[in-house]
Amino acid sequence: MLGIANLTMDQMLENADKRVSGWLLMSSPWPTVYIVLIYFTLIYGILPVYMKNRKPYKLNTIIKIYNIYQIIMCVYILQWAIQTGWIQGLYSFSCEPMNFSSKPESLSLLKCFHWVYFLKMTELIETIFFNLRKKTNQITTLHVYHHSTTFMMSWIACKYVGGATASVPLMLNCFIHILMYTYYLLSSLGPKWQKKLTPWKPKLTIAQMIQFTIMLIHALLNLQPGCRSPRWFIAGFIPNVILVYKMFYDFYKASYSKIKAT
Repeated sequence: MLGIANLTMDQMLENADKRVSGWLLMSSPWPTVYIVLIYFTLIYGILPVYMKNRKPYKLNTIIKIYNIYQIIMCVYILQWAIQTGWIQGLYSFSCEPMNFSSKPESLSLLKCFHWVYFLKMTELIETIFFNLRKKTNQITTLHVYHHSTTFMMSWIACKYVGGATASVPLMLNCFIHILMYTYYLLSSLGPKWQKKLTPWKPKLTIAQMIQFTIMLIHALLNLQPGCRSPRWFIAGFIPNVILVYKMFYDFYKASYSKIKAT
């Protein structure tokens, strides 16, 4: 078993993007795996025990700062990705082959993926806030699965496919998160804002499902014959997107369909 594990690791390192060699936390998948395991241990083990006989923390100011940080970072990364080739018309939505060149725009886009990796790491903090505020009903399978897998896939994207093909879901995700964290920030301003924003809550979930639909269309287009896209990545990406779409759809039905019916 150890020999198989070592062989798999050797193959992974052989197929990795040599341009990220030496970048922080990019040399091996294990730091990312350990971070996810620590995340699971905290949210399902340590924090529930710690909070059992304690009153919930308010964390209002910290959460506002966190939401502002997420908005700023998503805006910054979105415009960065757009300006490193897309706005110049260098890439194609329907078919984009892998590009491991050292051209300035290619390296810049790859660095953008590295930033996204750390941004996804900070998103794990959101679940810790739920624990500390005793909002455990928000620690759903959808929430935990989506946060942990997105973080792990951001490592894979940077390590292996940090180019134009993988930047499409990156940009879509950043755009949706700008909307989402703006909603969270405004909601934190009090009951008046929460009342105003109530009609927009189901629309955010719809926007997320539209995002996944566009991701699927883009992925399928890049699987067309003759397209030298990273097929192995897309083949693993598609089932995950379908699963997350189904989870969001089930959440939408459970949360908002009954409201419409009444």
